[in-house]
Order: sequence, then C-alpha cells, then structure tokens
Amino acid sequence: MTLLRTDDAELYYELHGDGPPLVLIHGASGTHLAWWQQVAEFRHHFSCLIYDLRGYGRSRALGELDPADGEAHVRDLAALIEHTGLGGEPLNLMGASLGSAPALRFAADHPERIARLVLCCGPGCVSTPRIDQGWAERIERMKARYKQVGASESPLPAGVPRVRSAGEKERFAAAYHPYGPVGEAMHLDFPALTFLYAEIMASSGGPPTPATFPVFTGRPVCATDAAQLMFPVLVAGGTDDPLFAADELREVASLFPNGRCDLFKGAGHLAYYERPRRFNDLVMAFLRGTE
Repeated sequence: MTLLRTDDAELYYELHGDGPPLVLIHGASGTHLAWWQQVAEFRHHFSCLIYDLRGYGRSRALGELDPADGEAHVRDLAALIEHTGLGGEPLNLMGASLGSAPALRFAADHPERIARLVLCCGPGCVSTPRIDQGWAERIERMKARYKQVGASESPLPAGVPRVRSAGEKERFAAAYHPYGPVGEAMHLDFPALTFLYAEIMASSGGPPTPATFPVFTGRPVCATDAAQLMFPVLVAGGTDDPLFAADELREVASLFPNGRCDLFKGAGHLAYYERPRRFNDLVMAFLRGTE
C-alpha cells in the first residue's frame, strides 16, 4: 500500500496519470473508490491524486479519531500535496460533500496556489444565514435517519432485497435510506451502480455522518471572505439532493466573483456518481477553461 505517515495519521493515497494536478476528496460515505468513474477518464489529462480521508478506508488516525476535526483534514491535504510534489504549480481541487469543506478551506487559506475549485454536492465550509439554518435542519433529519437505520427492523426501499449479514446491514440501510447518499431514482434506475456504492460505503469504515458535521462549520468562509477569492469556482450537484438543497448550492456559487452553479435535474446527493458522463464533461470543460 502507498501510505504517507504524518505525526498523527497514516494516509492511503494513489497517483494516476500526468498533466496539471487535480486532487479529488471523497465524502463521508465513501473512500477514494467513490471517484472511479472520474479518475478513469481524468487520468488521461491530469495528474490525479485520490486518497482516503483519515478514519476512512485504509487511512487511520494514529491516536483517537476525532471525526469533527476539520483542521486535521486540511493538514492531511496539505501534507499529501507536499509529499507527492503536486504543489509546484497551481492546483485544481475537487471535493464532494464532506470533502468540499477541506477543499474550500485549503483554497481560502492558499488562494495563490489554486487554479480552479470544484465543490460537488456540498457547500464547502461556507456560512450564510440560509446555509446555517439548513444545518439546524440537517442535524435533526440525520439524527432521525440514524435512529431508523439502527432499528432492528430498519426497512430498505421497496424492491431492494434485505441484507442478511449483520455487519453490513447498518451501512447498506444508511446508503439506501431516503435521506442517505443514494437517491430513489438511482436505486431504481441503476441497481448495479447503487449496489457498488453501497459496498464502497460498507467498506469505508467511517464514523457516523452526523459526527462529521462540524468539519463543515468549524472555520467557515463567510460571504466577505468568498468575495476575495478570485479563482474560478464550480458548484455542481443535483436538484433532488436531500442533504444540501438546490437553493443553498446556488447561493454558495453566487458568493464567489468567478463562481457558477450547475445542477443536474433529478440527481440526488451523488450527482458525480449518478450522472458521470454529464459530470465529467462539465468538469473537464471547466478545468480546461473552455466552458
């Protein structure tokens, strides 16, 4: 395994391809494998760095894991960029859901090092009254989700066979839950892709998602901060995302002088996974500046 050992973590990472640097950061329900549909294509054009966040997949904290420590994720990102030598030229960063927070925080701390930023299915660490209110609602809904998932008879959607192995039951139920990462349309229209994502989620070993929410809010980027960031920003997602509402994602994009928002109609929280062809075309054009 390719591991970087820091003072307080072991980080699993992979490098693929050649070209301008592109760092991809997964969300709270996945590992580096969540990007398989992107890296398979982008590695022909970019030097792609994918890795497991500490506490997920093959990465681990060397002490007690604090899933709420957003600064640890930012430090890990900086250490990997330095270790792999990708920091020698302007970086392209792309973070999904939870990964959008360290991506934006690093970019806001080091704007001179950023070429372009993609926030996928998440607001990064942006704070506005609308988004802050959304967090209050998210916390309550996510607590209810995990209470249902932990029940002895936690139901799966109609047509999804039950998970019989106890160790995987909770993760599969969380993946398919109406407020989980897999949207209703996805599990009905793409059962094989949905099963694969549930397997990725089951193998991630990450903490319960509600415990990670402070990563988004610990050191926020407010509207006045965002107005000073001149690099291009793309906010991408789905119109039916149950976690981050479309109006929140549009507001995030509007805060940046060179921000734009593209939402895929009918896609849920995993727009990059559910609509890989459209997503890859969109991101490729954005990163090349041909959009």
